[in-house]
Amino acid sequence: MAIHTHPYRGEDDYAAMRRLLVENLARCGPPVYATLGNIDWWRVADDDPRSVYSAQLWFDGPRCVAFAWPTGDQVDIVVHPDDPALHDAALAWAETHFRAADETAAFRAWAFTGDAVRIAALSARGFQRTESGLVAFGRATDGAAPPSLPPGYTLRHVRGAEESEARAAVQRAAFESEWMTAERHARVLASPTYRPELDLVVEAPDGQLAGFALLWLDEANQLGVFEPLGVAVAYQRRGLGRALMLEGLRRLQQFGATYAVVETGLTYEARGLYEATGFAVLDVNYAWAAPGAAREGRP
Repeated sequence: MAIHTHPYRGEDDYAAMRRLLVENLARCGPPVYATLGNIDWWRVADDDPRSVYSAQLWFDGPRCVAFAWPTGDQVDIVVHPDDPALHDAALAWAETHFRAADETAAFRAWAFTGDAVRIAALSARGFQRTESGLVAFGRATDGAAPPSLPPGYTLRHVRGAEESEARAAVQRAAFESEWMTAERHARVLASPTYRPELDLVVEAPDGQLAGFALLWLDEANQLGVFEPLGVAVAYQRRGLGRALMLEGLRRLQQFGATYAVVETGLTYEARGLYEATGFAVLDVNYAWAAPGAAREGRP
């Protein structure tokens, strides 16, 4: 059956994208370009809740076999391993998308160092690898040490929508950014992959939230994802991040996950935390700049 393509149309397409992610993970194993938790997070995290409508999907009959999702100055591409030619098709579509209004528009795509097919497609189109990238880490969920907290601190999960503002506030304090809001957290609560028991927080002795970790579970593949995790600046260097990681591993194992993954920027301090909690580097997902695009950019 011939491959056909169309722009994102609604929730049926979102479900098809999710099925592709589950199948790719089962076929290829981690690291992958996106998991169920990743796209749920991308969707709720965007300033525009309808940003997914900018995505383009490719189908083989009723099965989604690739998608390209542009956001900001970059595009996330997922391709089924049985359809390698769609790497080039997705990149060609992205070039048209970004340059429809500006022929010199700068944008970036992504490739793991171990993905020879994706790298070949990028190189053939004149993309150049930048020094910006994300390090993918992974480890088995079993064997994690029990979490340890300073006296007076407690580790629990979020108590639903009533704590959305406090949960948003601790993320703002951790990343020193005003980006996270109660409205965004409310959208997290409605995500298909969201589980309240995997939305963790550390409560300080004074009742303030001091740290957080949001985990996502792909039940079919028994895989958990940390996305995102942080500790408020005022509470850092107390072992709270380590406690959140270890408790996250414990809870993921309780829900049936046998493996967990997390990503961070190449130069981010979080690398030390992940390595200290037993995570090993799986690969690096580098940003590749389109021809004529700036070589700098966010990780």
